Amino acid sequence: MRHLLVFTALAAGFAAGQPCNWGSFDATRINYSSGPLTGSAHTQLVTIIEANGGTVVAPTPIIDDTYMSGVGVFYTSLLSQSTGALSAAEQTSLQNWIASGGTLIVTGDIFPLAAYETFTQYYGVTGYTALSHVGTGYPVTTHPITTGVTSYNFNTECTFTYGPDALLLGDNGLGSDFMIVMEPGTGFTAGGRILVIGDHNMFTNSNIGSADNTLLATNIAIWAASGTPLERSTWGSIKTAF
Repeated sequence: MRHLLVFTALAAGFAAGQPCNWGSFDATRINYSSGPLTGSAHTQLVTIIEANGGTVVAPTPIIDDTYMSGVGVFYTSLLSQSTGALSAAEQTSLQNWIASGGTLIVTGDIFPLAAYETFTQYYGVTGYTALSHVGTGYPVTTHPITTGVTSYNFNTECTFTYGPDALLLGDNGLGSDFMIVMEPGTGFTAGGRILVIGDHNMFTNSNIGSADNTLLATNIAIWAASGTPLERSTWGSIKTAF
């Protein structure tokens, strides 16, 4: 079912001059060698991030407290089929980081769905199902992430289930849920924010120029930079802004 509503919320903004560091996995945890956020497949996305208040930092082979304390955003890309799943210790570090205000951006695909579930099952996002279409999806909600976006192109996608603390942002054009956000304004009380999207290809160099993908990526970069502290130790210094 398609819903249309106007979404407004207070967002915690970064302190003046404080960068929004984007972290991610290195090639040991991603499905193809150019697939990490810092790899050759995402150079245009990195340009967008850095033009809109973000800084892409060196990727990591593991999620732990040390690495996560230095980033405000974590971006998944296409996880490896053999190494993409989070260990129990990594899940704990991720959950602690989100509780401290971190922003998790999950970009799914048609595999490895069980690996994505290790990132989000704790928050009620589960039941990942491969759909495998190539096509066009549409926003269903007015939100800072979807502002000005008429449509977006994807290249094989998944859908998923989620709880009442998530807001549906868009579908796959065929009636399946494709993009959700979880943040304080949607009733999410875990401390940070989570964005889940059903395809990673749409933000690679091959697809980011299709439909309104570039605008969607720009909106996401601005939204990410608006919201969380760089480090847990700086959480108390964040100002509330409209």
